[in-house]
Amino acid sequence: MTKNALSLIFLLTILFHYKVDAQNSTIKGTVADSSLKAPLQNAVVVLLQAKDSFIIASTRAGKEGAFSFQQLADTASYVLYFSYPKYASYSHRVNMKEATGKTIALNNVYLIPKSKLLKEVIVKSQVAAIKINGDTTEYNAGSFKVQPNASVEELLRQLPGLQVDQFGNITAQGQKVKKVLVDGEEFFSDDPTLVTRNLRADMIDKVQVYDKKSDAAAFTGIEDGVKDKTINLKVKEDKNHGVFGKVDAGVGTDERYSAQAMINFFKGKRRMSAYATTGNIGRSGLGSADRGKVGSDEEGEGNYSGKGLPTITSGGFHYDKKWTGDKTSFNGNYKFYLQNVVGAETTTSQNNLPSGVILSNTDNHFENNSTDHKLNAKYIYKYDSTATFTVYTDGTRYRNESSNNGTSQNRRGDSSLIYDNQKSSTNKYDFNTYNINLSWEKRLKKKGRTISVYWNNNFSNDATNGESVSNSTFYNDKDHVDSTSLLHLRRKMNDDWRLLHLNVIYTEPLSKKWSMIVNYDLDNESSHDDKRSYNLQDIKVIDTAFSSKMNTTSWGNQGGLSLNYAAKKIILKVGNNVKFVQLNTESVYSAVKVNKQFVNLNPNLNFDYKFSNYQSLNFSYNGNGNNPGRSQILPFNFDNSQLTTLLMNTALKNSFTNDFSARFNAAKIAAQVYYGATAGYTLVANPITQAMTVDPAGAYTYQYVNMNGYTNRNYNVSTYYSKKIRLIDLQAGVGLGLNGGKSFSPINGVVNQLNYNTYTLTTELFKSKPRIYSFYLVGSGGYTKNTSSLQPDSKNSYFFYTLNPSLDTYFWKKFQFHTDVNYFWQQKTQTFNDNFKRIIWNAWIGHAFLRQDQLMVKISCNDILNQNNGYARTATNTFFSENTYTTIRRYFMIGATWNFTKFNSIKQ
Repeated sequence: MTKNALSLIFLLTILFHYKVDAQNSTIKGTVADSSLKAPLQNAVVVLLQAKDSFIIASTRAGKEGAFSFQQLADTASYVLYFSYPKYASYSHRVNMKEATGKTIALNNVYLIPKSKLLKEVIVKSQVAAIKINGDTTEYNAGSFKVQPNASVEELLRQLPGLQVDQFGNITAQGQKVKKVLVDGEEFFSDDPTLVTRNLRADMIDKVQVYDKKSDAAAFTGIEDGVKDKTINLKVKEDKNHGVFGKVDAGVGTDERYSAQAMINFFKGKRRMSAYATTGNIGRSGLGSADRGKVGSDEEGEGNYSGKGLPTITSGGFHYDKKWTGDKTSFNGNYKFYLQNVVGAETTTSQNNLPSGVILSNTDNHFENNSTDHKLNAKYIYKYDSTATFTVYTDGTRYRNESSNNGTSQNRRGDSSLIYDNQKSSTNKYDFNTYNINLSWEKRLKKKGRTISVYWNNNFSNDATNGESVSNSTFYNDKDHVDSTSLLHLRRKMNDDWRLLHLNVIYTEPLSKKWSMIVNYDLDNESSHDDKRSYNLQDIKVIDTAFSSKMNTTSWGNQGGLSLNYAAKKIILKVGNNVKFVQLNTESVYSAVKVNKQFVNLNPNLNFDYKFSNYQSLNFSYNGNGNNPGRSQILPFNFDNSQLTTLLMNTALKNSFTNDFSARFNAAKIAAQVYYGATAGYTLVANPITQAMTVDPAGAYTYQYVNMNGYTNRNYNVSTYYSKKIRLIDLQAGVGLGLNGGKSFSPINGVVNQLNYNTYTLTTELFKSKPRIYSFYLVGSGGYTKNTSSLQPDSKNSYFFYTLNPSLDTYFWKKFQFHTDVNYFWQQKTQTFNDNFKRIIWNAWIGHAFLRQDQLMVKISCNDILNQNNGYARTATNTFFSENTYTTIRRYFMIGATWNFTKFNSIKQ
């Protein structure tokens, strides 16, 4: 009884204690909608003890959204919990010790509608998908869905603002991507497709697109005009430890075959890779696209242009490593390339002259064998946090053996003959070049004060041994033979040259936002050219009309000053360089010595404005004096022929280039809209141009001259707009482009003005569902307009368009069907009588085996319609040409591809 009484007294004491504390303080406020600011009547408000979440009381908001809790302890801490139907719940912590007048007034407590909160979550997810910071656009690879075993190339096709054509060429924001790096390091070479087609998409964490500056510009902030559109792939940490690669092989009809393999060993800061390829289907390397399949004349790896029927073997090895806390790093690459190409080509051309036109038809058969070895290495040592020492070296050994034989005819505008020519040649060419570059970069004690030194050296030599025969028959205006000429020469060449460049840069902070940059450059070039031709009628005598022996030395001294302003949203750089050049060159056989001095001004300006993380603007200007080269002042007679003569011009002077460029990038993340534009305008005053004189017999004479009082112009504009259409889950993009200009050149003493403009419209569509289908389409169309003042009535303008759709479908779990089409159409002109149309349709069907579908066996057909024709059309100041050539046509192939991976963090 006594025990129960004591317990009751203790409980009453506790309750009395709470009662006494609860009588003193108050919490009050109102609950409202976050968007409309309207009160939320009947919103539930719960009061809990902060220390144990024990519910003290609960209430509902009144008509005006008001609520209150009274008689609360003066020193306690509470949590208020608010809820309302279709609104996100909210909690708020209060401490009564912070009460004013024993009252805590929360005023308005805003609750967010769940629909709005979901949209904000989506926005945050998309913010993670893309981020724009200055000239760098960063994509979160995990935000974009790809097919199993997809390559990086397939990932890039999904990224807004990027386009990937059937060759693997990447265009970002209207500019061609020149480099693809892996974690900031070069991977094998400058061939982007070697990376994008052989690294897996699921290995990539981030994709960064930016303009890569030179080492000096990146360290000092000086804009030197070097900007290469670059993609950097940041690898996921858990994919940096393992082995991966692929093996691909196939055999087909017409004795076609292809085999390639690549293996990669990644272990944290160390990476090793090796590859090898061989085949005759047009692949010029592990990463290079099959350019020959569509007869492209665009040069690729190993200089295979798509002309002819090739047999190619290539291989390479890559190694890079960082150690001692990333203070020391090494990156090395070796590649070899063996190629044999046999083929034929036909060229039809029109040359506009003041008195009329010359029409030309040329047929040529060729065979080329080449061997190319390339090696480079880069060593970086950061011996403390303020200083970096870098050594870079590379070397190339190239050999080519070629033979050509062909015929050509030149006719007047009325189709009467000017001359017939038959020619043949054989040639062996060797080229060796070596570079050794050293740099030292140091940050001094005062913040912003730096000094850097860059020393570059190049040593090169080449040699030729060959023979040429040219037999020409000339006709008068009545189509009767007027004369004949035979030229039979043995040609030998042995040249060597050395280049040295020293660059010293010092930066000094003037204030928190202003800094000064001082730079000095020293250039030295020494060259010895020995190019000899022997007439086989007297092999011991050098034919000086077709030979050159020259010695050249040049020195350049340049000093410059720049000011840099850096604020939160603005970066401004403005400066000027003055360069003094001394050129001494001597032609031994012509007994001519030239000593010239040039003074160049190189003003520059760069302006960056950052509106936000998703919107930026850049404007730049560079002025540059252009000195005439030694071969423009004293051309090589070695390049002369029966029908070609090059004349010297010792009075050549500088031209001056003004180059303006602008870039704008923006993104609306919530709407998944990405857009931007780039523009450029170039003016060349008093341009150095090749003047041409054509005599009645069809012989050409060339000489470089200054076009005093004339200005060549070139302009380009490129825009892109990309949007995700959510209703049908389709990524769509459109772009507009303009490239054009005006140039001048003398022909037979009369100045010809060429106006050229190309207008393009590009569209892009992408839609994909993993393991179901993937569709990608790039299409472009446009109009090219060329007008020549010498032949104003000549119609050489035309429409063109291309379509490149591709489709992958997956069915019956393990089957995959792929098809792609390259359609090209170009309108006929006055010079070219027929429209050109070509459809290249390829397809394959395959079956996947093994876990994760790592093995694919497939049957394929290249150029199903057998319409592939090598084709190119060219327009210059006064010259229009059409070129067709041998290339790879239809064949069938059966093959297999094995993708293998073994990462420490995943199961295989």
